[in-house]
Amino acid sequence: MFRLCFLVLGMGILTAAHADFYGGAEIGLADSQSLASMVTGRSNPTRCDGLMYSDASRPSRAIGNDPACGDVSSREKWNSRFDAGSGLAAGLHAGYARDRFRFELEFMHVEPGSASYPIITASTHPGLASKDREWSESAPPYEWISEFRIRQYFVNVLYGFESGSKWTPYVGLGAGWARVRMQYQRQLVRKTVDEGYLNVAPDVPQAQRGYGWDEDSWLEWRENAAGTTSSMDTKLADTLFGFQLLAGLDYELTDLASIGIKARWAQFDDFSDRAAYDQIRSHKPVHVDGVTPFVDRIEMDNIEYFAVTIGFKRRF
Repeated sequence: MFRLCFLVLGMGILTAAHADFYGGAEIGLADSQSLASMVTGRSNPTRCDGLMYSDASRPSRAIGNDPACGDVSSREKWNSRFDAGSGLAAGLHAGYARDRFRFELEFMHVEPGSASYPIITASTHPGLASKDREWSESAPPYEWISEFRIRQYFVNVLYGFESGSKWTPYVGLGAGWARVRMQYQRQLVRKTVDEGYLNVAPDVPQAQRGYGWDEDSWLEWRENAAGTTSSMDTKLADTLFGFQLLAGLDYELTDLASIGIKARWAQFDDFSDRAAYDQIRSHKPVHVDGVTPFVDRIEMDNIEYFAVTIGFKRRF
């Protein structure tokens, strides 16, 4: 991008008499909209996890007969919303002016703030309704987004209005691609035995007895699952197409230089990436077969922001 800027500016120097080419920079603040996320992935009951037993061969028949243990389908787990807040917006642009039109290439770096969403109740996260009573009250489950970054490479078309003064209002639109990155964290801690985890499912349900579950195996997985943690701390990234609407006001300092204020609203396609766990039930992050890596897919929509920046432009 920087090489392209230098090339454009160099071409402008060769044609300075026409004052057609320009370059500039801007800096300001951006406010991100709330991100709506959906987590999907494979999920089997804790009783199916062979690592929850001292001798997995004992409940192996019940595990093999229980259809919930062999289910490998991906399903929606829960939904969340993150309010990422405000942060820095800065950019560079280079372009060509023709009459009242301007055509420019732009690079923008946007850093909205961090956001967290505690997963506390089934009412806020219906996908967790079946496990709502399992989570520790002293360390409630949560999700966290940090280091949220948007780096966009856009082509803009702008139109300036005649004002009869040194002030030039303008509007424009742009489109291109952006690399969106974020650090994503999640932690789910089960109640300990003292907190009443064994009371969550005190007896073998009648439906499971038919698959061969016995009281000893049922008690063992509950005792070993009590107080365990499932967590992830991973980077997510995706390349998204986007567009933006622009409006601004420039003030002419000299025949070649101007300063101005610009407002923009940018929106992007939905975000999607795979998130790998660091641990599941306090053991290595594998599914109940003990081999398949435990990963979820995290999708987010409403990737957009509003920004106001102050900039400087130099024509050549």
